[in-house]
Amino acid sequence: MKRSTRGALAVALGAGLVACASSPRKSAESPASAPPAAGYAAQPVEGAPSPDADAAGPSSPAPQAAAPGQYAPPPPNRSIALGRASNEIEASQRELDVAGGDCQNACRALGSMDRAAGRLCGLAQSSDEQRRCGDAKGRVYSARDKVRSTCGTCPDVSVDRNDPVPSR
Repeated sequence: MKRSTRGALAVALGAGLVACASSPRKSAESPASAPPAAGYAAQPVEGAPSPDADAAGPSSPAPQAAAPGQYAPPPPNRSIALGRASNEIEASQRELDVAGGDCQNACRALGSMDRAAGRLCGLAQSSDEQRRCGDAKGRVYSARDKVRSTCGTCPDVSVDRNDPVPSR
């Protein structure tokens, strides 16, 4: 076959594939949705998408909650959880600083900071993580002092410096 003929054939095949791939699929045209031939039951093919699968891409099984006594997925990575707790403490500190004399927002921010510090300290294992826990507790104690002096009390979180972190 000549080189120009091969090139033209490749271009034609490529254009045909692009046209087929970009055309919308109709469920009536799909072999998966066609009724089974007489005398044959429809059998799922291993690895084939279900008839309800999205044509745009591969599907992944939806996560399901495990029944008691069954396997449950592992909790998120501990270092990720530590990072999230640290970020929540930072965000709560900013919210508290912005709240000023708004006691409802100040108490909400203190509660968030208190819970995040409790999560961080509950996950802390290494000496560096224990240091981060101590720093977080110090920030919570300072925030409690600030909220107590501004607002007096909070309905859902302690403003007492001597109470444990988290306070509830």
